Amino acid sequence: MRSHVFQDFDAFAESVRGVESKMLLRNPKHRFWSVKGVDLNGIDIQVGRLGSGNIAQGELRPDGFMVYLPLSNGVEYTVNGIMMEKNSFAILEPSCEFCISTKVEHDWCVAFIPNSSLSPENKIVRPTRTCRVTRPMNHAARDFQTTILEIMQAASLSTSFETTHAAENVAAEVLKLAEIAIGKKQKTVLGREGRPKVPRQLVIRRCLEHLDQRTSAPASVSSLATASGVSERTLRSIFREYFGVSPNQYLQLRLLNQVNRTLKTTDKTETTVSNVLVDRGEWAFGRFAARYRQLFGELPSETLQARKS
Repeated sequence: MRSHVFQDFDAFAESVRGVESKMLLRNPKHRFWSVKGVDLNGIDIQVGRLGSGNIAQGELRPDGFMVYLPLSNGVEYTVNGIMMEKNSFAILEPSCEFCISTKVEHDWCVAFIPNSSLSPENKIVRPTRTCRVTRPMNHAARDFQTTILEIMQAASLSTSFETTHAAENVAAEVLKLAEIAIGKKQKTVLGREGRPKVPRQLVIRRCLEHLDQRTSAPASVSSLATASGVSERTLRSIFREYFGVSPNQYLQLRLLNQVNRTLKTTDKTETTVSNVLVDRGEWAFGRFAARYRQLFGELPSETLQARKS
């Protein structure tokens, strides 16, 4: 069994398997993040515990499904702008783009199911690359959660668990439960329709492309609206639904996380915090430092000084 506890959010983000994603740290309460994992002959099980909220954006690998189930009660989990109800699953289809957003500390579990493992009726011949949220499935969710947690307990007690007959048997059980959630006949929860003329997913993609390409000057809400082809009012609605934050809040979270990553990877003898900030269009150093410390638990200068030359 893989088991890691991190005090660094980025290290945790890199440990999550099956997806190509970028994560933004949000509202940390406890500065630890952990992930446990078991590989059952290609079916990859993971359980995550986060001492913070986060925004995870990315794309699923092309050769399978991911079944995602929240584990924390009383926490809002939003998937591609759809708020998950208790005992609902998020189903990520091969190569789909996704955004999973949470405000506070939370737990989750996932199972990556190779397409080759699925029964013929559930195999994807022509992937639609969609990410969907099911209606509440009380019995299936309860059984899925119980099985995943039992797997983790067994793997923690037996170092050879993944190569045993027990692992083969439980892999078949996970596959059966995952197929119930994935099942094509399951109704899904739909997001709001009809407001923007430009599809929401296209608006988000244009915004992210604009941010990735904009290296010389900081982006603004107006520049995002122009790049995406919608009004600022529509943009604010889309961001709040999809990311769970306003465009301004998203830009600030993105900037804080980018600065943190730069300070952790830059030689402290070659730059200063001030230079890093002005390069990103930030001039109110004191206010920025206060926001940074609230998010990362230390000042920008402390992050840089901790970096070994």
